This record gives sequence, structure tokens and C-alpha cells, in this order.
Amino acid sequence: SSQLGWNSKGSAAVHCDSLPLSMGRRCPASVVAAFCLAAFATRVNGAHCSLKTGHANYSMGETHMSGYMAYSESSCTSAQKCPAVVIIHDWTGMDDYEMERARMLGNWGYVALAADIYGTGTPLESMADWGAAASAHRGNSTLYHEKIQAALDHVKTYDFVDSTKVAVVGYCFGGTGIVNLALLGADVAGVVGYHSGISPDSRVLYDPTTSPPVRAKVLLHSGVMDDDATEMEMLAQELESANATYEIIRYGKDVYHSFTEWNANSPGSSMYDQRADVRSWESTKHFLNEVLMTPSAPVRGPESASLTAMLKNYTAADGTLSEGYVAYDASMCNASSPCPVVVVVQDWTGMDSYEKERARMVASLGYVAIAADIYGFYTPKADMNDWRTAATAHRANLTMYMERIQAA
Repeated sequence: SSQLGWNSKGSAAVHCDSLPLSMGRRCPASVVAAFCLAAFATRVNGAHCSLKTGHANYSMGETHMSGYMAYSESSCTSAQKCPAVVIIHDWTGMDDYEMERARMLGNWGYVALAADIYGTGTPLESMADWGAAASAHRGNSTLYHEKIQAALDHVKTYDFVDSTKVAVVGYCFGGTGIVNLALLGADVAGVVGYHSGISPDSRVLYDPTTSPPVRAKVLLHSGVMDDDATEMEMLAQELESANATYEIIRYGKDVYHSFTEWNANSPGSSMYDQRADVRSWESTKHFLNEVLMTPSAPVRGPESASLTAMLKNYTAADGTLSEGYVAYDASMCNASSPCPVVVVVQDWTGMDSYEKERARMVASLGYVAIAADIYGFYTPKADMNDWRTAATAHRANLTMYMERIQAA
């Protein structure tokens, strides 16, 4: 059964991608209200009030749930269906945090549903309550999976949702849920986990002889000071044996559990980290676009009349003559408007057409790029034996290797 009960304040929201990165791309209700008052009169900084938000009631058997939805009524219609993203909450239950993330996803063009896994009436007043509710589901992976599936089934009932394009994002407890979902072979386009509980005693284990194929693409965001490296490697090997398409990103230095939770402030345990939050969110944006919207095409950097590109000789501290390759956009980077520099360090074959193309790609992003010639102009680079000899000489002499990079 399902019922959508929109709250009286849920008819408007702001495109939070227009907000400064210093805000972490947040979409709090107070910011929504302030920006929308101005946006009613005129569109300001790309912001406009177009999100429909409200609580979405659904059930699984005798358990009743109250989730939260956010989407653009103007963009998502029965004639123009939108992909959906279901959010699985952390151990505190579905609250303001998941609602805000739903609005942020809604502003990317998705129909976002923050699922209520525990169900209405579940005590959530204290840490003891959270632990009891989370343990009841972590200890019963079948129940947990059914609760997630109920949210997936519900979001697909809306005629403005493209039911063939659904992804799931989970935080902490929810991160464990999305790992389980993938390993159990769920038919979703992709799953994203943030500071997920991945220890073997809290998640499903993949058995290549009995487990179903992993169909969802997987993206995991992990704090180095949170997840155990051995346990992460164990999960990676399971995903390998499942022939899964996956990506695991580790954030440091001193990135702990709950690094995306804006109010997390337990030193040495659970701490918000703005850099990891912003970078992981942008990574998720790219991932969701890839699995739900437009598959990524190879990016190349052919020669272009818009770029200035040239070979450039320079000399290392030991007198070695090197011939690098410099590329930049002269209309952007000049004496009156200097640009940042990115140095491209070659692979073992030496600086060749590959590094030149990468330099042009970097230059097209607004940087001055130099593909460094580490080996030196006169070093033989004709075949694999030459590559090995040159690479070994530099790996065995770190002082020389660093001086060659410094020269570039």
C-alpha cells in the first residue's frame, strides 16, 4: 500500500548546486526558504524553486514506513520520466539528514526517496534505540533486504519515475545495506555507500559458487581511519570474484567515520570532514550520471587550434638536457592572467604522444600543462629493454628522480 502526503512547506526548493562549495553543496530548509523568496521574483545564480517535497507512506506486510521524497514537478512527469535514487539512512533512522540529501539529489534531476527502513513507531530517542534497531536488521539480512526492496518497489509506482533506472545510496547502517543489496544481486543500476559498515560479521558474504551475479555497479566512499584495510581488501576480492564493476575511494588524512555527517564531532571516532564530503559528493554525482543518465565516453585531447602547444627544452640540476611538452590556452593564461601549472610525469616508455595528449587535456581545463621529460633527450627509448633500463636507473636513484621532476 502507498500514500503520498505532501507537507505544507514542501512545494518549493532551491537548486543547491548554485551554492558555494564552502557550504558543502548543502540544501538545508533555511537556505531553501531564503533563496526561494528571491527566486520567486527572478532566477538568481541558477536557483529556482521547483522541488516537490513531502513524506511518502508505504508498507511491507504489517510494517508501515514513512519516507521522504523530493523531485522536480516540472522536469519529472508521466511524459518525461526521471531516474530515481533511494537513500538508505544511517543508524539514527530517516531524519533531517536524509531529507536534506534527498533535496540535493532532487536538484540533480532525480526522484529521490529517503527510505524509512525501521518503520513508524520504532523507538529512536537514544543511542540505545538506534543500536537496537540497527542490530535487528544487520542481524537479519533477509529482513533488511526486504525493507530496502519495499522502498524500491514503492518509488517505482510513481508514473513520473523511470523504473528501469534506479540507484541506491546508503550511509553508515545504510552503507551496509547497499553492500548487501549488490552482493545479493539486486536489479538496480548502481549503489553508493558512504562510511559503510563492511566488516564480515555485519554484512552479506559473497560466495562465487552459490551467490547470484552482482548486477549493480558499486561505488564506496571510505575514511582511512574508519574501515579496516584488511576488511576492505576482503570485500574487494569478493567483488572481483563476482566480476563486479566497482570503485572504492579512500579518504585521508584523519578521515573517520561519519565524514559526511555535518554535525558529527566525536574526535577520533566520528568526525565531519568538509573536503572528503565535497569530493565524495562530486564523485557520486558523476557516478549517478554515468549509471542513470549518460554513460561516460572516452575523453581525448587531440591537437587543437585553441591551444598553444610546443616542445620546450630545459636542463636538470645534473646538466641533463630534457625536452618537455608545454600546452596552454593563451586566451586564458598570459602574463596578465597567470594560470596554475600541472606537471605530467611520464610512464616508463618516456615522454611521448600519450603524455602530450594528456597535457592538452589538462590545458583544456584551464591549466598550464608540461609533460616532463624525466629520462632526458639523449636516453635511448626505442624498445622495452631501453624503457626498463631507464626506469630502473631512476627508481634506484630517488635523488636523481626527484631532481628531474623538480627541473620540470
